[in-house]
Amino acid sequence: MTGKTHVIVGTAAGLAAASALVPGLASPAALACAAAGGALGGMLPDLDVRNTAHPLQERLARGGCAVLLVAALALEAAAGWPLAHRAAEAGLDAVALGAAALAVLCCAARLSPHRGFSHSLAALAGFAAAAWLVCPPLAPCVAAGMASHLALDALGRRPVRLAWPVRRGVCLGLCKTDGVVEACCLVAGLAVAAYVVLM
Repeated sequence: MTGKTHVIVGTAAGLAAASALVPGLASPAALACAAAGGALGGMLPDLDVRNTAHPLQERLARGGCAVLLVAALALEAAAGWPLAHRAAEAGLDAVALGAAALAVLCCAARLSPHRGFSHSLAALAGFAAAAWLVCPPLAPCVAAGMASHLALDALGRRPVRLAWPVRRGVCLGLCKTDGVVEACCLVAGLAVAAYVVLM
C-alpha cells in the first residue's frame, strides 16, 4: 500500500475510534486531533522505509500527515488546549516517560528491516502505551491508525511480521500497490472519515 492510502485509512480509523469512545464528538479541535492521531498512527510503521518505488507519493503522504498535525495543533490552541490539559492531569512524569518511550520506539522502528519490528503487534502495543502516557485521549486514535496500517499491509503480497520476533509473516496476497483493492480501501477510508465528520 502507498503512503496516501495509509494516511487516509489511518485518519478514518482514528476518527472512528474517537467517535466510538467519545459519543457526540463534535468540536473541530477534537475531530482534527483524532484525525491527526490516526494519520500519525497510519504512518508510524513505515518509519522503516528508506528507499521507495514511489518517493513523490511518500513525500506527499508525509506532508499531508504533517499538515493534519499542524492544523490539529492550531485548532487545539484556538480551543484553549483541552487535550494538553487532559494530558497534564496524568502528571509530567508520565508525559516525560511516554515521550521517551516514543523516541526509543521511533528509533527502533527506523532501524528495523522493512515490515519487521515496526509492523508488529509488539510495536503497536508499545506505541499505544507510550501515546497513552503522553496524551490518553489520543492513544486510541494512534493505535487505530497503526492497526489499519498493519491490516492493509497484510492484504498485500509481501509478508508482515505481526508476531515479531518470529520470522514468519502474514501475507494474504489479495492486492498489489496502486491496484484496484488499494483504490477501494482509499475510497472506503474517505467515506468513513466523511461520515464521522459530517454526522
